[in-house]
Amino acid sequence: MLNNKQIVKIILPPFSFIVIMSAFIYSVHAFSFNIGLFDDFDIQISGNDYLDVLFIESELYPQLSSSLLSINLTSIKDKLESLDYIEAVQVSRILPHILMIHIVERSPMLLINMAKNMIFMDKKGILLPADEKSLSIFPVPVLLILNDDGSNDEYMREIFQFFKYLLVEYPTFYRNISEVKIHADVWEFSSDNNTKIFARASYLKNQFIILKNFENTIYPTRHLKDYSYIDLRTNNQVIVKEKYGKGKNG
Repeated sequence: MLNNKQIVKIILPPFSFIVIMSAFIYSVHAFSFNIGLFDDFDIQISGNDYLDVLFIESELYPQLSSSLLSINLTSIKDKLESLDYIEAVQVSRILPHILMIHIVERSPMLLINMAKNMIFMDKKGILLPADEKSLSIFPVPVLLILNDDGSNDEYMREIFQFFKYLLVEYPTFYRNISEVKIHADVWEFSSDNNTKIFARASYLKNQFIILKNFENTIYPTRHLKDYSYIDLRTNNQVIVKEKYGKGKNG
């Protein structure tokens, strides 16, 4: 069994090393502050395609301090992530002179026009303000809610769930949508090729599963753009009218 002297001999070397290193680090830290080693630093911002660097920097300045070492990285991260169009932020120091900020921006998937109030919805269902700049940059489908009976929250959930499905399971259809109109019980889709698609508001996803199967069946001799309208409202059927021919059932 070890006696007290033996225990002290075992513990003392690593403990002394920790004390010496702590004192050294503290001395270097204090010396660096005294001479202003980390006072002059650059801010490098990456990942921002939509948001202007000057705007981001103006939001940063209240969170900055005179020294790179004393900056609260968490406060900067929280501040920037509270801004519209920013989904996530990574903040790090690159000693001795760089504050690195990498931004992940939100990506709108839809522009919603409701009661003359236009807002974007991103791929996670977050609503974003629309202005002249954003409207010119994000070419996404426009959705109009023409029925005033439903609650906004109910519509937002349905819209998000359906378009999330399109992005994942039917992206070719999503990419060709120019406009969507929501009526009381009908969703009306207009494609870039001037094809109109009608679907019932209930069981919307199931109707587009049928449409996707129909499109796979007619390919490559026909495409959806070859039809002036496609009606999905009859159970388990696709009723179409060709742009340059007679209507038929699919």
